[in-house]
Amino acid sequence: MTTTVTLEIQVFKRLLGVLIALSLIFTACGGDSDSDSSDDTPAAPATSAPEPEADEPAPAPEPDDEEPAPEPEPEATPVPLTASFRGVTETEIRIGMTSLDAEMFGFDQGDLASKWQVAVDAVNAAGGINGRMLVPYIDVLNVIGTVEADATCVKFVEDKMVFAFVGWLREDNELCYTERNNTIAVNGNDVTPEAINRSNGLLFATEATKLGIQLNLIAAAAADGLIDGKRVHFSILASEDSLTDPLVEALEAHGATITSVSRVTAVDDVQAAEANHDVIVQRIADEDPDLVYSLEPALMSGAMIRAGIDIPQITSESDEDLYLNLGVDPTAIQLHVYAPEQIKTYWDRGDDPLIIECVENYNNAQITDEDGNVEQVNVTEDPSQPINLSLVVRACQTVWLFAAIATAAGPNLTNETFLEAAANLGSIDLPGMSAASMREGKIGADDSPLVKVIWDPEKEEFVSAG
Repeated sequence: MTTTVTLEIQVFKRLLGVLIALSLIFTACGGDSDSDSSDDTPAAPATSAPEPEADEPAPAPEPDDEEPAPEPEPEATPVPLTASFRGVTETEIRIGMTSLDAEMFGFDQGDLASKWQVAVDAVNAAGGINGRMLVPYIDVLNVIGTVEADATCVKFVEDKMVFAFVGWLREDNELCYTERNNTIAVNGNDVTPEAINRSNGLLFATEATKLGIQLNLIAAAAADGLIDGKRVHFSILASEDSLTDPLVEALEAHGATITSVSRVTAVDDVQAAEANHDVIVQRIADEDPDLVYSLEPALMSGAMIRAGIDIPQITSESDEDLYLNLGVDPTAIQLHVYAPEQIKTYWDRGDDPLIIECVENYNNAQITDEDGNVEQVNVTEDPSQPINLSLVVRACQTVWLFAAIATAAGPNLTNETFLEAAANLGSIDLPGMSAASMREGKIGADDSPLVKVIWDPEKEEFVSAG
């Protein structure tokens, strides 16, 4: 009897548990028997988690599958622009610019000032220099002479209060800015060792310096097997003797043995200069080197031809006028000439987007002459049109080099920050250059390798050997 009652009680408890569970299910479903569901799948029975024992801690909540969104980084507080230096205000940077007029030599280069204005306009259209606009003052100077260049320098520095000179100068005329007026100069030309030494670190150039060009020459000649294992006589102007040690080191690093170094005194009289080189050539004849490396190759070539000495010579001088004016036939001697690639070569290849942009900017500017004719860039170098391709690109190179350094200098633009930025700039892209860079102690931006050129007797000029 007891067993029967116990079983009944257990059955009753089980039935009571089922009824309670069913009531919980109906309660959870909301209790509306008329509602219809689009899902025919029956609902899963609800289960309640067992309550933890008194001594057992409650289970941790399930982690959320979605990671919380990262906190947005606070926007950098813009540095306010101030009048940080002479020629630099909150809104502008004043620069002096010159272009050189070679009309006296029969060259028509079109509107000279506009080449530089269009290059500036491109920088300003892209936002300027850290928000400041370039304000140019542009003068056109005769290609020869110092008086006019000095007067323009004084006007730019004292009257216009420019931050920097950015343009084209010759004959060490940069020294008015750098040496005498503590003003940065970025020259769209090559610069001499003399100007570099006297410029207090304020001089920069688009073209490689003479040292840079000669180091590139040695590298190119070495690549052609002209230096390794060779005995070399090296000839240099006495005024450029500061180049001697680094060039001799470069020759020796490429496997050359230096027989001797001759230092030539520069003279204005051609006959005296030829006489000096005749003496040097007799010394070369006694040494009988395998190779002659002269930084005055036209005079050296003439002296070697007169002495009947046929020793190979390497040079980077490809100006045909230097040879022709001295009556030197470059084919009468074993002359290995390496030179920078011409701007037109870069254009003809069609693989330099910056030179294309530079030319398009000028064409789109619709520069007109006094007769209303629109000047376009003469990329074919048609002699009936202005010969302006090189000058258009020169202006872009110079302005864009300045812009790259000034931008890297940051909002607080001063002489000091500009120099620091140049020292740390590294590689940069400039039109008409296959490589360019600025670093500590480097003056000229162009790092493009030199290429072999040969004399074309019909054109009477050096042309690419490729």
